[in-house]
Amino acid sequence: MAAKYSKAPISELVFGIKFNSNLLLANGIFFDLINRITSNFPVIQTHPVPQEEELINGMIQVTIDYATSGFSIYRLSSQDRKLQILITQNSLTLHWYRRDDESVGNYPGFGNIFDKFYEQYSAIKSLITISDQEFENSIKSFYLCYNDRANLEEFKRMRWGIPLIINLPSPSFSYGGRTYPADNYYCKYSTNCEDISGYSIITINTPTAPEIGQVLVVENRLIGIPDDKQRKDLRSWFDIAHEIQLSFFENIFTDRALNHWR
Repeated sequence: MAAKYSKAPISELVFGIKFNSNLLLANGIFFDLINRITSNFPVIQTHPVPQEEELINGMIQVTIDYATSGFSIYRLSSQDRKLQILITQNSLTLHWYRRDDESVGNYPGFGNIFDKFYEQYSAIKSLITISDQEFENSIKSFYLCYNDRANLEEFKRMRWGIPLIINLPSPSFSYGGRTYPADNYYCKYSTNCEDISGYSIITINTPTAPEIGQVLVVENRLIGIPDDKQRKDLRSWFDIAHEIQLSFFENIFTDRALNHWR
């Protein structure tokens, strides 16, 4: 995507892994892992474990399991805050961020960020004392999330309304000879994705960012259960999820917007 759409408004990319149990709590692995990470991620914060959205019986439901996740999540950041790692007793995610007031075009690319995630995955594996097979069987799911934040103030100056940016029909009404289209969005969708043995949760909204004004946020979260081969070769699952994300990106945004970001 970085090569094809060099000006794409990517603001966050997340790679994640979740385990079936509180695997990282065993034998002090949790704090050994944190100590190993802090040399490159020296800024440490703790927060309550957040609730998660899952697709259960065709419905997006908010869930939390303190028995496996624990009650605290550790956030470790690089000095410039562009890279962050979040760790609970049963999960690890790596996040790349772009601030709203930072220019687009600095996205380092899917492969580069995956390599940084794989370093942390390898660190976990090196600290675990169980066999490789037991470790692979303990993996519950993989997670890939792209968050795009398009500056609507920029598009307003070009006289582009939201329908010129995104392929999403919206309600409108007419009165007194005038048509009133929707100018604020907040919607959520889910899609089953057989190719990743999971699903996608898509969120679209138009909040106001303090630094730049109104933005159009399009987030696609892909969650799936890896097969036996993908448990041994993480990249294969994430490559498929990445291709799905690219297809989504090219379908949700209009050709006009895509050409603007090339």
